[in-house]
Formats: sequence, C-alpha cells, structure tokens
Amino acid sequence: MTVSIAVPVTARPSDGLADMDELTAKLTDLYQQHYRQLLRIAALLVDDRPSAEDIVQDAFVRVYDSRSRLRDPDKALAFLRQAVLNRARSVLRRRLVAKRYQPRIAVPDAQPDNSSRGVDRAVLSAALARLPRRQREAVVLRYYADFSEFRTAELMGVTRGAVKSYCSRGVARLSEMLRERV
Repeated sequence: MTVSIAVPVTARPSDGLADMDELTAKLTDLYQQHYRQLLRIAALLVDDRPSAEDIVQDAFVRVYDSRSRLRDPDKALAFLRQAVLNRARSVLRRRLVAKRYQPRIAVPDAQPDNSSRGVDRAVLSAALARLPRRQREAVVLRYYADFSEFRTAELMGVTRGAVKSYCSRGVARLSEMLRERV
C-alpha cells in the first residue's frame, strides 16, 4: 500500500496568478485615483449621494469580479465609467416605476424661498434632476466630466449628433429653469 501526500502548488508566472496580483494592484490604484470623479458623475445623474456611492461601489465590484476576463487592464477605467452610467440608468428606471405606483398621500412642500440670488449647487442639482434622462446624461458627461462629444456618444451609445442635440436642448432647458429661479 502506497500513501501519496498532496503538496500545495505555488504560483508560477506561467499560470496567471502573478498577473492577477498585479491586476488587483492596478485596480486598487484605479479606485484611489478615480473614485471621487465617478462618485460626482453618479451623484449628478441620480441626484442622491447614497445611491451614487452604491452605484460606484457596484461598478468597482463588477470590474474586480471580472478582472480575470479583462484583456486590457488599461481599459478598466472605460469599463468603470460605462458601468456607472448603466447602473445610474437602472436606478432612475426603478425610481420611475416606484413613483408611478406610489400612493399619492404626501402633500408637496411649500414653494422654496426665492430671496437668495445666484445659482448654487443645490439649485443646479435640482434643475439637472428635472431634465429628461438623456439630456441630463449628455450635459453631465459633456460639461461636468469634460468628455469629448465622441467619448460622450460612445458612453451613451448614441451618435455625436445626438449628443449635440441632447446637450443643446439640455442647456437651453437649464437656462429656462435657472432664469425662473434667479
């Protein structure tokens, strides 16, 4: 009778485990460098910081979980941005469905005080929240995140002309809303 003893296998550069550790380190650096920017983008899209934090966290978890399939680690940031945008869209869709089926019990608050002049972040954020989803996305990605028309179109999955149209209409609508407020 022979007894065999199992010896643990150590990571060899050829089996991909060393590459995974390097990729995990790169993803950690990516998190530290871009978390705040992605959080701001998500917060402007969904107008709710806790939801924005969840969105960005979910995006990073998705990238981390699929790191073994990531062919080009340099494209992880693009994947993150797309994941944040898609997750924000999902949150907004769920909110619309919930709002549609929510009972109408609450009484709306009185009109806000218009005595202050100028536009602050809260007013701008509220105005952005009133824009249609595509216009809000285009304005946030184009003017806040400072992406090119091409990159914005790529992220939104539309043409450059559509981005120009959404931005033009969004900025015009924001101007109307902010003129009413100021």
